[in-house]
Amino acid sequence: MPTEKSTHGFISRLKRSSKDIPDNPLNTGASRRSFHLGKSAKATVSIALVIVILVGCFAFFPRGEQASGIPEKTVEPTATSNATNQPTATPTYSNNPTKAPVNGFQQIIDAFSGKDRSSQVVTNSDVLNSTVWRKVAAYSWNYFQPGKGVDTRTGLPASGDTVSFFTDWDVGVYIQAIIDAQTIGLIGSDGPWGSSARIEKILVFLETRELNSAKYPYWFYVNDGTVYHELSDQATETCNTADTGRLLVALNNLKAFNSTFAGRVDNLVYNSNGNRSNYAVLVPGFKAESQVSTSTYAYYVISGFASFWPSELKGAPARIINNIMSAPTVKTPENVTLPNSRLTEDPILCSIFEIKNNPPQLLTLSEQAYIAHEAYYNATNQYRAFGEGNTFSDAWAYEWVVYDGRTWVVRDGNQDLNISPIVYTKVAFSFLAVYNTAFARNMVTYIEDKMVNPTDGYSNGIDEAGSLLVATGLHTNGLILSAARYAIQNNP
Repeated sequence: MPTEKSTHGFISRLKRSSKDIPDNPLNTGASRRSFHLGKSAKATVSIALVIVILVGCFAFFPRGEQASGIPEKTVEPTATSNATNQPTATPTYSNNPTKAPVNGFQQIIDAFSGKDRSSQVVTNSDVLNSTVWRKVAAYSWNYFQPGKGVDTRTGLPASGDTVSFFTDWDVGVYIQAIIDAQTIGLIGSDGPWGSSARIEKILVFLETRELNSAKYPYWFYVNDGTVYHELSDQATETCNTADTGRLLVALNNLKAFNSTFAGRVDNLVYNSNGNRSNYAVLVPGFKAESQVSTSTYAYYVISGFASFWPSELKGAPARIINNIMSAPTVKTPENVTLPNSRLTEDPILCSIFEIKNNPPQLLTLSEQAYIAHEAYYNATNQYRAFGEGNTFSDAWAYEWVVYDGRTWVVRDGNQDLNISPIVYTKVAFSFLAVYNTAFARNMVTYIEDKMVNPTDGYSNGIDEAGSLLVATGLHTNGLILSAARYAIQNNP
């Protein structure tokens, strides 16, 4: 079985041509195994006992189952689904997608092995409603508890459960997680770890942190507030604009969520005091990039800048979506037609959950990408949930539904990765929140069945060979929180 490594891959997101998409700089793989000898031995004994017991009664039990800085970062579809730029097949939404039958054989094995399935809230629920999604959100929020994914002294986040550093992208994820947690009702605004206190700690850090010689943020910081030079010193750019764009999305949402912070956010972003970063000089480059880009990451990141420079970047995000939707098409091996672009799920899902007034074509594009995933399952009987994240090696994977004329491409920086693709937990839960289909529910059930109890948040995923990525992380649990909030607001 593959195991996660404790070393971290890192890749620059910046200084690429207009055709290239910079990548996420960080791998938060953890050196943790999902099984222990004691448990394995116990399970072996238990299964042997179950086999003896079931010899005479087996038949009674039913069967079951960046130009500068943009990152790399029911009608049910069948194997012949033909999603086009105006797809005719769309997911069938349901308040109660099919629930997998109870497996009596598995229940008896669980009883003997002592496996606790109480945390499998989707699997255990007859109807997926706001109560169920609040339970999902609560498990995700576990990651952001002080002493787990948040430093108890500074209130700053860690990108993964076994690392202590973070990027501006991660700060944006954490801000959005706080907003989502209060919106769902997991925390209030008051108290030492309420939303106001948490946000205050983040803003103080952003207002006072050490900057590089060009007065832009370092690539990585430690969650004690200091610069993490081991990785930051390997950056080749003065400003990681991809991470900045993601942070700006969250800061804009913070202004709408709690207006008492709006003045400080504006002072920070616009450099009102002259001692922070001059982000305004980057805006013309983004305007030019929007004319040619067909990257879903570009749409998301430039949307962050456009929220603070709406006049200068008016129409820029929409142009990128138009570029994508008017591009030539490619077909997956399952015969699903998609725009020839750079298309992956994380920026699409983040945009749906976090950005208001998305152009309608974004939702069309999202449905096309979803249909491709379901068509792949129908053709192969293998779940797929393409996104970005850590792997069982040093590599940080970017799983592209479409990448420059190819489909189902997994890359690490500028090279393809020959690995079993990861079924990312955050993407599976997000599919369920947005589309609420039997396919999405069954995929989440499959993941819940293999996952450890999410007392510290949900694990990052399972590769398509069935091996569990035990590590938990900010990216995974932040997106699941947003998905839960979206589902609660749209399907109460």
